[in-house]
Amino acid sequence: MFLHRELERFPPEQLKVLLSEGLIRETSKATEVPRPPHLPGGGDLIVRRTVKGLFGVADEDDYLDPVPLTENDVRQYEVQVSKLIDFIRRGNDLDGVSVKNKEGFFRVGERLLPGRDRAVVYLSLVNDDPSAFMMVCKDVCPADSHPVVMLVPRSVPLTVDNVQLLSSRGMSIVPLTTYLTGEGWMLPWNQILRKPTGQVEKEEAASSVYCRAITREGVSSLGKNQYEKLVKGRNKFDMFIDGLTREAICKDSKGKPRRERLSPKEFGMLADFISAAKPMRPYSTKTGKSCASDSAARRNFVEARRKVDLQLSRYKYRAFRLHKDSADPELNTHEFAPPDNLSYCLILPA
Repeated sequence: MFLHRELERFPPEQLKVLLSEGLIRETSKATEVPRPPHLPGGGDLIVRRTVKGLFGVADEDDYLDPVPLTENDVRQYEVQVSKLIDFIRRGNDLDGVSVKNKEGFFRVGERLLPGRDRAVVYLSLVNDDPSAFMMVCKDVCPADSHPVVMLVPRSVPLTVDNVQLLSSRGMSIVPLTTYLTGEGWMLPWNQILRKPTGQVEKEEAASSVYCRAITREGVSSLGKNQYEKLVKGRNKFDMFIDGLTREAICKDSKGKPRRERLSPKEFGMLADFISAAKPMRPYSTKTGKSCASDSAARRNFVEARRKVDLQLSRYKYRAFRLHKDSADPELNTHEFAPPDNLSYCLILPA
């Protein structure tokens, strides 16, 4: 179930497509709505319809003045799961038979990967309870090397340890509201299934490797001549981070490059996040553990991100995504999750 306000961040024409395709349908009005962010913290507001209009009110033991609401605040949509699965299968070239494994959990299909390997794709609606979600994930973690993609409606508030556990078992968690955009709803497969730095299959002989480069295409080992050629073409990237010189380039929204100099810890922090490509706390990274405190690691990350990424709003950056923990802001995690149209290159010393 989605509130209309949750979908307003997407272009209106995309909502029209979802309705016309029958993927979602408008259903009964919400009886409770989230508390607006400008109000003091507390629980959801109860919807009251009066002769003077709609209002949101708090529980008796959490009083605040009634909040005026509109019809769009209480309008909500129900997802038609069977049509959603068919739509995802068509847009992502998935084969095999879709199966409902149990209530709220579906096998969507398989996708053929380079090298004749296959990724198995599931959809889980069991996401409100992180412990129950982890049990679902552990049931389908592969016994062999086949990667697993677990689709979820929105981000699941997992601990960093659980995220790292699932990643180590070859599972990628993909929130639909985050990664599926446009009418085609094509998943960013290059990003989802990109191999970590330590899993490069073919490398040049160690004696000839001058550095390594991480791009959207994966990880490659470069000789000195290849490195110098890559540096000459650095302006074609939206984000270019050279670990040999600790120089970085970030293009703004108009394509104009901004050059910055990174400290050793700033570069180390960025390299940790980009290499891992999964949600982490700055203090949990290899570089962060060498910082004096959790707050020092956060400051290091924030300064490094400022130098290489484009800020889109107060909490949103173009390539580094924030996973907020509403219960404890200290547990907020960040993830290197660049959009499909962003080109990047990170150069690591050999």
